[in-house]
Amino acid sequence: MAEEVRLATRRERHKEQTRARIIDAAYALLREVGVDDLSVKMIADRADVSAATVYNLFGAKGAVLQKVYDRDFEGFAQKLAAIGSPSALDAIFDGMEIAADLYRSDPSFYRGMSIGNPRAEPELVVSVQGPRRDLSRDLLERAVQEGDLVAGARLDLVNMVMQQLVGGAFAAWCAELITIDEMEAQTCYGLARLLLGVARPAARGRLRARIAAAEAALPPVKLKAPAAAPGS
Repeated sequence: MAEEVRLATRRERHKEQTRARIIDAAYALLREVGVDDLSVKMIADRADVSAATVYNLFGAKGAVLQKVYDRDFEGFAQKLAAIGSPSALDAIFDGMEIAADLYRSDPSFYRGMSIGNPRAEPELVVSVQGPRRDLSRDLLERAVQEGDLVAGARLDLVNMVMQQLVGGAFAAWCAELITIDEMEAQTCYGLARLLLGVARPAARGRLRARIAAAEAALPPVKLKAPAAAPGS
């Protein structure tokens, strides 16, 4: 009986080591090919296992990538917790600063994480957005309890717009339309403007200060004049 337990433990340990090697392989490959072009065969080859092993241990490519995204989010959450933001409202902006620093440290990986065709990977999109959406929801709820945001506001809608704002700026950076510094400043500006609409008086000054800082960091955008109507 004891020998059977030892063998079962050894097999499970081997499986865990293989899972970790597969996740590491996917992590590295995202820097090279990106999520849309990544395949189970590529992951298997890099991890030095068969494609069948990947399917047996994870079921599909999306399940492997979910572990990669989970690992990245856990690292982000730990960094945010370590800062010890003075308030939940401050933590929202501290989180953006941490994210921008992570993107600077490994731009190929984070651009590789971007899902170009969400319809092809709906479950993966949910797994990526879910923890981040839940974290921002918790911070909004805490901000209400701390007296910075008004009670009764539709936090679900505020959170939804926050995710779209952050995701849009991230997509623009991935497409190399803006720099990381511009992405950070634009996102902080948008978040502060959004939250100002549901802020209590005690928090408005802090949000206005963030708006001013973002405006100072961003050059004015020149808008094209509308084309003249024919015959005018």
